Amino acid sequence: MAQTHRKRGPELEAAILDATLVVLQTNGYDQMTMAEIATAAQTNKNAIYRRWDTKLAVVTTAVQRYFKQHPTIINREIPDTGSFREDLIVLMTRPLPAIQFVGIHNLKSIALATLPNASSIKFDFMNDNYFQRFLTEILQHAEKRGELKTPPDQLPAAAKGQPTLLLLSYILSERPYDEAAVVTLVDDILLPVLTH
Repeated sequence: MAQTHRKRGPELEAAILDATLVVLQTNGYDQMTMAEIATAAQTNKNAIYRRWDTKLAVVTTAVQRYFKQHPTIINREIPDTGSFREDLIVLMTRPLPAIQFVGIHNLKSIALATLPNASSIKFDFMNDNYFQRFLTEILQHAEKRGELKTPPDQLPAAAKGQPTLLLLSYILSERPYDEAAVVTLVDDILLPVLTH
């Protein structure tokens, strides 16, 4: 009689996280269940619940792990094209591969599942996120080139938060977020707001 190999520890965790991504992309966040993840990982639901207490927790961990394993999906170099407009377009375009990988509907569902837990988020999302980490330096470069009327440190936080809010509005409304949308956002909203 052939013995089956039973996964344990890191091997089991990896199998669960890999299976989570497969089920997420196959069924979508709203329709996926812990039972489907367990079946795909060749384990049982208890093994998942011992590690993650919710579907949101296991999906978030799986997506974060995937992006850590594939760091080139989102280029993390500060855009410095020599043009404020082009730097903003590069900044706003970089999340496209990640959005396409996860799917805009799945991102919306994940965002909505996160909102009830927003008070437990350990950091200030509006001030510490992908866009904000790069925008400060992009603004400083633009100031040195004479492209800004207001020094970056005097811009209102609401103005600097626009890239994050715009992307979030596209995700929540499930509008297509693509290169054409980025150019429109930069030309019609971000440039006027940030260069006033």
